Amino acid sequence: MIECTQLRKEFGDVVAVRDLSLTIPEKEIYGLIGPNGAGKTTTIRLACGLLTPTLGTVRVAGVDVNHSPEEAQQYIGYLADFFSVYENLKVWEYVDYFAHAYKLPETAISTRVAEVIAEVNLESKRDAFIAGLSRGMKQRLGIARAIIHRPKALLLDEPASGLDPKARIQLRELLCSLRDKGTTILISSHILTELEGLCTSIGIMEKGRLVRSGKMEEIAADGVRSLLVRMAWVGDSELAEGKLRRSPLVSEICLADSSAVFRFSGSEEELSGLLAMLVGEGIRVISFGEVKQTVEDVYMKISRHEVT
Repeated sequence: MIECTQLRKEFGDVVAVRDLSLTIPEKEIYGLIGPNGAGKTTTIRLACGLLTPTLGTVRVAGVDVNHSPEEAQQYIGYLADFFSVYENLKVWEYVDYFAHAYKLPETAISTRVAEVIAEVNLESKRDAFIAGLSRGMKQRLGIARAIIHRPKALLLDEPASGLDPKARIQLRELLCSLRDKGTTILISSHILTELEGLCTSIGIMEKGRLVRSGKMEEIAADGVRSLLVRMAWVGDSELAEGKLRRSPLVSEICLADSSAVFRFSGSEEELSGLLAMLVGEGIRVISFGEVKQTVEDVYMKISRHEVT
């Protein structure tokens, strides 16, 4: 759905994006993560045609956004990090305005406006003035504007910035709903927890370069030669620790009360065997399982060039 090929953007002597190639399939929520200044915003602006690349191409739904900008825009919805709203308009008037701006058929506009307001859960605020909306409501209104023309690709730059926890949850639910309806979403953030459990794939940017890209679970597993395991039990901690240390596949044991986190360098079958041994030798295990890596774990590992 979104394809960037050898994309490069220079601002004088500064190279903001360096030879970036990226393909995002349909119905993905792709998270672009990295520190401030990594090139995320520039990449998104290039992808939606707001900037012209120094080199390279961007295609959305097969259309070159620079060679055929008007055609490409029918497939693109975009929401900037900081966007303006007309605070003296009512919610429905604002959405209606952009429906006309996108040249929707006049006979379909009123129905589509009602649909989009319901989709972003602003029905109770339909006739409210925008000036009285909360930050989270304005963010949902911005997304309503971006999806009024049913774009195939939705590009969001730091959409959760400044939102409270409840508003972030509502935003997450909205984006998942849009993905389920067929929208491909490219979302940037430097706050990694915002993307946890939301993205189907991620790309990690540093200094204008895309240093890693792929499915979250694939990136998390890349280069990993051991599992991080958490175990809890009832009873004698010294006995449990002693049994763990007997295994040559166990290392880096960290104890806390009646629990432990440790590295396990064997296969899944061998991990199952370790659990069977512990139970068989009298350890009353109440929980035992792998500790999955988070987006933040993956980012820190890659950005530090560490291999577990």
